[in-house]
Amino acid sequence: MHLMVSGIDEAGRGSVFGPLIIVGVTLDQKSLNSLVKNGLKDSKLFSGSRGQKKRTELALKIQELAMESRIIEIPAFIIDRTLDNRPADNLNLLEIRNIGQIVYELTSKEITIDSISKPQYFKKQLIKHLNGLEKSLTINMELYKLGVSSFIIRGASSDIKRIVISEKADRKYPIVSAASCVAKYIRDKKLREIENEWALPPFCLGQGYPNEKDSKVMNFLQKYHDDIKNHYFPFIRYSWSWLPLQKIIRAPLKTLEEFLEDQKNGS
Repeated sequence: MHLMVSGIDEAGRGSVFGPLIIVGVTLDQKSLNSLVKNGLKDSKLFSGSRGQKKRTELALKIQELAMESRIIEIPAFIIDRTLDNRPADNLNLLEIRNIGQIVYELTSKEITIDSISKPQYFKKQLIKHLNGLEKSLTINMELYKLGVSSFIIRGASSDIKRIVISEKADRKYPIVSAASCVAKYIRDKKLREIENEWALPPFCLGQGYPNEKDSKVMNFLQKYHDDIKNHYFPFIRYSWSWLPLQKIIRAPLKTLEEFLEDQKNGS
């Protein structure tokens, strides 16, 4: 039997529209090697329509070959609620809690995670959360070197897992590249589902990231200015400090006269 390895990565951490998606995926080494030969790499390295098509093909193949997978969707309003509790809580801790849940549920002996912060801080917080999930966990530390932090956990059933936390893991470890591609595919699919659910024009949310050069995103802000001002859409991360969004949120409310004038002019 081929060695099983797992990777964990996310998509949408810096987005202004749509959810944050965290994916854990387990593959056997033979399948992973085959995917690498077929062009597997970090999801952010696929560009253009051909690149996006290739990433989608790989994401579907990864899900087909996966021996196990875990997908967690964190909606924008949950992120906003978390950030309202700063400094006691923050986005890093929210992600680490959910990554910890995936680590706890995956059964492979080696799990590699793309670090969302300094690996040593990430490891400390992850161990804290894992200890909360199972009091009988035994943690054996390993040395930190070259942007990589690792440790070994042993559960009540004596199962051993080696956890590797690495900066740029989505580029250095193919199994994390696999999780990255699946997370990106699922997030893009969620954006299209949101547009359909809210009867919005197709692809009006673009990739969902704060980019003033993205005409789709900027057109959406302009067209739905008042709805955004009133926090009508739950899929927007209103806590995001992106200036175009905050200008809308902080703009003074219109008077009744201004509102009626706009209605009269069809704006």
